[in-house]
Amino acid sequence: MRTVVINDDYLGDSDVDYSVTRAKGIIINNENKVILAHNNGTFQFPGGHVEEGEDEKECLIREVREEVGIENFHVEDPFLKIITYDSHYFNTGSVVLNTIYYYRVTTDEQPDEEKTNYDLIEASTPFKLYFVDLDKLDSFLESEINNFDKPIYREMKIASKIYDEEYNNDDVI
Repeated sequence: MRTVVINDDYLGDSDVDYSVTRAKGIIINNENKVILAHNNGTFQFPGGHVEEGEDEKECLIREVREEVGIENFHVEDPFLKIITYDSHYFNTGSVVLNTIYYYRVTTDEQPDEEKTNYDLIEASTPFKLYFVDLDKLDSFLESEINNFDKPIYREMKIASKIYDEEYNNDDVI
């Protein structure tokens, strides 16, 4: 698993008010399409906060079921961990150490809105899923930059790049 640390303000662990751990999935189907969620004014890879008593993989499994409404999928080991020291965490005034584990999730099952179970924040604004061709993901992210929370956009670009390096390496040896 690769690790990327984002610390634009050069913060130390002693500066951190609290930590958040999340798990997100790059969900891909047999047509080589990736599922993106759009909610609360931004695109994201599906996923969310690790709850008490669950590990990151259990969190992702729960979140995929809740946000995408699919039951049959395969979750691989995480391929990426992004650690962000955030001094402007969602404008709360808190300094947060945010750790996100990214997983490759494969499925041929279609999303089912009837099976979703959105949390209060997700339910407060329209929650929509999009399919994007994997080979067009970067251009999609760039074309939709104004529909992203900037830190999430940055994380998605990093995750997309490393995913491509890990799973789509076309180098011939």
